[in-house]
Amino acid sequence: MNIEIKALSKNLIDDYINFFQNIAFSDHKDWSYCYCCSFHYNDKEMQKIHDEKKINGTLEDGLRNEARQLINENILQGYLAYHENKVIGWCNCNTKTNYPRLCMRNELWDANDDNSKIKSIVCFIVAPEMRRRGVATMLLDIVCTEAKIDNFSYIEAYPINKPGNSFNHYPGPMELYKKKDFVIHKEFEKDMIVRKYLG
Repeated sequence: MNIEIKALSKNLIDDYINFFQNIAFSDHKDWSYCYCCSFHYNDKEMQKIHDEKKINGTLEDGLRNEARQLINENILQGYLAYHENKVIGWCNCNTKTNYPRLCMRNELWDANDDNSKIKSIVCFIVAPEMRRRGVATMLLDIVCTEAKIDNFSYIEAYPINKPGNSFNHYPGPMELYKKKDFVIHKEFEKDMIVRKYLG
């Protein structure tokens, strides 16, 4: 299967929006509003977005607009997977300190870490008909390769301990990280930190 991976950029905003609006959650409408924005806001900011949309429009409309702005400002970063010129997968990754949602959790941070050298992965989404075909693995490979080129020390991810269903594997399943030599760094009640050293 011929898959092309592209770094998210302003030129790909329409592809990104179309993927989330029409493809990503075609089998799980409850999450169709997300546009992968939640890790880019703390609780207070996200509540403000929710409240504003109750007055001015739908939450989906609001987060679609937020996603456009975040991409234009180079805040929302990651990689899109294409097959036959159509987006079929997405990985949200960025410097760890650039995720307000992660910054809210003190247990995710170590005093001895240079957090500017840690690349975090917070989400994978693959089109329903393309799942279990290695798309997430290809996305993870390019994240690892380019993070090393960019002089990151580690890649971190946060798989859920007991996901309960396939949709809760959005941080990436543990099996994905194990086969790419990630190791458990910390474990919590609901999730964990896994890391891959890039040195």
